[in-house]
Amino acid sequence: MRRKGLALFALLLALAPVGCGGEEEGVAGESALTLTLAEQKDSGQSGTATLTADGDAQTRVVVELSNPPGPAQPSHIHSGTCDDIGPVVAPLESVEDGKAESVVSMPLEELQRGGLIVHAHESEAESKVSVACVEIPKAAMSKGYGY
Repeated sequence: MRRKGLALFALLLALAPVGCGGEEEGVAGESALTLTLAEQKDSGQSGTATLTADGDAQTRVVVELSNPPGPAQPSHIHSGTCDDIGPVVAPLESVEDGKAESVVSMPLEELQRGGLIVHAHESEAESKVSVACVEIPKAAMSKGYGY
């Protein structure tokens, strides 16, 4: 009897969701992905980017940064990596007082095609200075976007 109890406990533990900042349920059961924005170039800023499916054709992106400076900080989804930032794929609202919320006209699955990042700049005047970045992980399974 004790073995069955231990086996059941092990099975439940293996099937339990792990809360490490990966996929989670968003509003109305939509899929959400929370990513950790890493500090860039000793900016003193890090935070999170939460991407939540908003219907079939849009994604809500919430960027939160620590230690916000006075001026608004432009943020975007770029192609490339955090070490080799490419062109803007989708503009996001500027981060003000440490937070920005945007809706982009791309489904979450498309943003998870690989080769895309969420990136925040120092300010409009210092747009070439990177303060925080995270690579959007490639989804395990594609839904036919041809990538």
